[in-house]
Amino acid sequence: MIKIFQKTRYALIKKNSLTGRTGNTRKYLKYAFGEILLVVLGILIALQISNWNQNRKKYNKETSILVTIHKEFKDNKTQLERVVKTHQIALLNCAKIIDLFPIKTKPKPQILDSLSIYLWESYGGYTFDPSQTSINALSSTSSFDIISNITLRDLLISWNDLIKDYQEEERTSKEFTINQYNGYLSKHFDFRFNFKDPRNNMKALQSLEFEFLIKNKYDLTDQILHSSGELKTLRENLNKIIELSDAKN
Repeated sequence: MIKIFQKTRYALIKKNSLTGRTGNTRKYLKYAFGEILLVVLGILIALQISNWNQNRKKYNKETSILVTIHKEFKDNKTQLERVVKTHQIALLNCAKIIDLFPIKTKPKPQILDSLSIYLWESYGGYTFDPSQTSINALSSTSSFDIISNITLRDLLISWNDLIKDYQEEERTSKEFTINQYNGYLSKHFDFRFNFKDPRNNMKALQSLEFEFLIKNKYDLTDQILHSSGELKTLRENLNKIIELSDAKN
């Protein structure tokens, strides 16, 4: 296109020169000025094309990353809700055991049957371990800036810290369950809590230590679900990331 402009401009200058409308000096000044304009125009067009290509590549890369993030965080949400369900079951059954306190020396068979189920379901056991592939990839390459949505970018940057805060509550509860809760129960009862088995120490059900352990288990599980507020924040941020990374938006 620039070559066409050059040929047209040169023909006009030559025509003007032949008809005597301008002198040689004016002719060369026009030619030089035209050359400068064409060079500037060429540079601007080249820069525009380059910027367009770079923006297109950046957009395609961002779109690809958002697709990965969206899928990964939807999977993380599914896992979180499954984990939360186990904590809710554990909390509910601890509450049912607490309602039986103090347990009598010779509880009724139906009470023991229920207590066996409550103890089995009080463990919980699952912890939230989300996939971090997309976050780690952005972090390791310092590529968070490719996310054009500032709110989404901030949520992704703060995600790891939020996970650590939430997992701290789960880790405390898990350590208590393994070291103290299970330690006590395993010394006095069979692993199925079959209270018809004569090897079970039924007096352990009436001890203050047993009541204390159940109450601690309840409080630690409640801390995960409600008291700390970490789960509420985690859910809100998780849902927001899923929403903002959706290609439909």
